[in-house]
Amino acid sequence: AGAGGDDAGGEDISKVMTMIKKKDMYPVICFSFSRRECEEHPKALKNVDFTNDEEKAHIRTIFNHALTQCMAEEDRDLDAVTKILPLLEKGVGIHHSGLLPIVKELVEILFGESLVKCLFATETFAMGLNMPAKTVVFTSTEKFDGTEMRLLAPGEYTQMSGRAGRRGKDDRGTCIIMVDKKLEKEQLRGVCLGTPQPLNSEFKLTYYSILNLLKRAEGVVNAEYVIERSFHQFQHAEAVPRHKARLVEIEEEMTAMTHEHEAGVKAYHDLRREISACEAEMRARIVSPENAMRFLKPGRMIRVKHDGLDFGWGVVVHVAADAAGNDHVVDTLLQCAPGASEGKLAPASRGGPPSRAIDPDATCEVLPVSLAECVHELSAIRVTLPDDLRLRKNRESVGLALNELHQRYADDAFPRIDPIADMGIDDDAFAATAARCEALEKKLAKTATFKALQKEKKGDEGGEETKRVALYEKRAKFEEEAATLRSKVRSLSAVGEFRKELKSRAKVLKRLGHVDDALVVKLKGRAACEIDTADELLVTELMFNGCFTRLDASQLVALCSMFMPVEKVKHYTTPEALTPAIEELTTAAREIATLQKECKLDIDVDEFVDSFKPVLCEVVFDWSKGARFDDVMKKTDLFEGTVIRALRRLDELMMELHRAACAVGDEALAKKFEEGAKSLRHGVVFATSLYL
Repeated sequence: AGAGGDDAGGEDISKVMTMIKKKDMYPVICFSFSRRECEEHPKALKNVDFTNDEEKAHIRTIFNHALTQCMAEEDRDLDAVTKILPLLEKGVGIHHSGLLPIVKELVEILFGESLVKCLFATETFAMGLNMPAKTVVFTSTEKFDGTEMRLLAPGEYTQMSGRAGRRGKDDRGTCIIMVDKKLEKEQLRGVCLGTPQPLNSEFKLTYYSILNLLKRAEGVVNAEYVIERSFHQFQHAEAVPRHKARLVEIEEEMTAMTHEHEAGVKAYHDLRREISACEAEMRARIVSPENAMRFLKPGRMIRVKHDGLDFGWGVVVHVAADAAGNDHVVDTLLQCAPGASEGKLAPASRGGPPSRAIDPDATCEVLPVSLAECVHELSAIRVTLPDDLRLRKNRESVGLALNELHQRYADDAFPRIDPIADMGIDDDAFAATAARCEALEKKLAKTATFKALQKEKKGDEGGEETKRVALYEKRAKFEEEAATLRSKVRSLSAVGEFRKELKSRAKVLKRLGHVDDALVVKLKGRAACEIDTADELLVTELMFNGCFTRLDASQLVALCSMFMPVEKVKHYTTPEALTPAIEELTTAAREIATLQKECKLDIDVDEFVDSFKPVLCEVVFDWSKGARFDDVMKKTDLFEGTVIRALRRLDELMMELHRAACAVGDEALAKKFEEGAKSLRHGVVFATSLYL
């Protein structure tokens, strides 16, 4: 069954939950990997009711009592509160970080009392809370991890599926996985039975920790002492013997390799690498959505490569953005080796010229491929597709058309879409890369190794040059691995890398006036020692350049909301009065990032500046002026829980700034920060917890 927020996904959810109710397999936790999905899935259960009249009355009593005890009267009719009750009365709950804290706690209590029988939750519900169920359902086997869509890690699956089965109540737990696309057997085995991910230290040096260590008499000695005894250093130092053993293995294998005609093969190999780098640079532009999407119509031929496998030329069936919106998925008809229907995915083998006949047992399958990662070339050819490709005979008819085209063209001779003439990618940088690639290919064609390989392809010689090239490439990979291992051993045997970073960060602190040449903490550094909730360098810069002084308390908390990390939003507005201060913050952020780059720290200047967005400025400004929560939520598409979490964290930052202002003796600014914190502390944002 497929899962998702569309009608088909909703129908599947309804069928699964109806079956669970009929077979008395509840309470059930249904894990989704998106907060939006957690909100959408319960809408499919209009005709599924898990509770009787007595339980409904009990739920209403607990709900009303919780609101009376913990919420002010004016907050009890908030949309986020009233809309959850009809679901709870049916024994259905929602649990994710975007809910109001009091609603989330209420759902936990009702689930613990077995009044909520069906809970739609994100994976955080499986962490820390002891809330077992009889059945666990996964609506997908993939999740977005902040960078890409990937399969669940074995540890994640174990943590969530481990909720199935209640001690002393159930003799077994049931786990149901809803799969909405083809999943190979080995992939599923890896998710369910794979080795858990290792625990790796994420220790990082921060200016806050460095300044607080420098405040002590020992200074840098203290900082290095902490680094040397960190779990990060222990973990990496422990890997040194393993790296050294592997290095010995590689060097022994390299010594055993012969080096005939090495100079010629090396020249060929180096040119191929340069050409590959140019092609990769050009390909990234060619397959970018803004350039490729208008050509990716059904019937277009594209070349697909994945994980070192060349699937050759396939035919576009359909294109859509992926769930996370970071890539496009191209459903492509490809010719596959026998066994594709059992999950053994490999390209079909094809004979040489002139017939270029394909394996007679090969099959034609429609597979989803990533535009960014797998699509390598676009052909100028389009083929006509039958209406229904679910029928095998229709897929095979497209396969016959592909075979005819392969007999007419070699792989490298298929007509391509010209990126300059057809796509209009005519900027100087792309043209220069294309010209460089063409020049390198001409140079490659003149090498003795290339000419020998061409003769061997035609069958004129016995393949000795091919073996020499393969051996050299293997040796080159060994050399790369050996260089990487030597570098790791050097950096891990001592505190080398951290020492370099400590030196660079100390240089930044000196340039910004936080410490003197002897690394003694100055007044500005004492203020930064108090800031742990936001970027300490940028915050203290705005304190000392007068930016904060020129704002009133409401403007101050609104501007500081830019330091609060929240998810991306499509639309937001900012108070006009804050425009100069926002520009000042952005300028200061760019200067600090540029300075860090000059001091040889690994930082992306634009990415650092873009991390401070005025997404919450208007929301916070209105809230600090006393606006109702429902009214401020109309100005953002963030979840209620996200806004409350940001406001509570902002309150912490304002008190840190209050202490920082006191540390430098600025009582007027300290008072303003305290007033800003007080302006946030009202209504549902600071409602009492049900657990207290």
